[in-house]
Amino acid sequence: MTEPSTSPPRLPSTRLPSTRLLSALALLGFVGALLGFGAMLDGFSHATHPVALLGARGVPRWWAFDLFGFVLPGLLAWAAIVRTSIADNARVDGGGRLLGVGWTLCALAALAFAAQGMLPIDARQGFGYGVARLHTAAWTVWWIAFAAGGVLLAIGWRGRIALRFATAFVAALVLVFSFVAMPGAPAMGQRIAFVAWLAWVACMGWGLWLPRERD
Repeated sequence: MTEPSTSPPRLPSTRLPSTRLLSALALLGFVGALLGFGAMLDGFSHATHPVALLGARGVPRWWAFDLFGFVLPGLLAWAAIVRTSIADNARVDGGGRLLGVGWTLCALAALAFAAQGMLPIDARQGFGYGVARLHTAAWTVWWIAFAAGGVLLAIGWRGRIALRFATAFVAALVLVFSFVAMPGAPAMGQRIAFVAWLAWVACMGWGLWLPRERD
């Protein structure tokens, strides 16, 4: 007679989306939402109007842009950054403490980016009233956290000169365009900063931070 099994039942395995997929969806989702919702809003100009205007209360489909333009890309970027940081910290590469703080700040930046969509501005009152101030605060946390985190990563990594330079460059780019308005197109700097940051997240998610193996 067969004895009953005492081993615990096997749970069905669930595979999480890959870091490549998460980071690519974050970048493509933001760019698609920015271009798509911008094209549907009459009179909207990427050169002069801030990104947040697409998600401002009172604007058609404002909630949809906040969801697909800020919240989802931010959360996807956060998940990609966390998974990339785990893989990076698992490597014996030196600079552990700096890397830990740097990755934590980069993850915080992604959450702050997502928070912008949960703190929409008002199309009539602008950025200086009510929840709009919190939106501005979230945007400020985003660029400060990433700029600081990117610098710490660039310092903490050993070797990988091209990656350190590229990360420091993107961090500097985000920092500069958070203050400097482009002549004739004052709102383009913000778009460049957002896309550059998400492109950096995608590059990290696709494993470009890994050293190439020699044949």
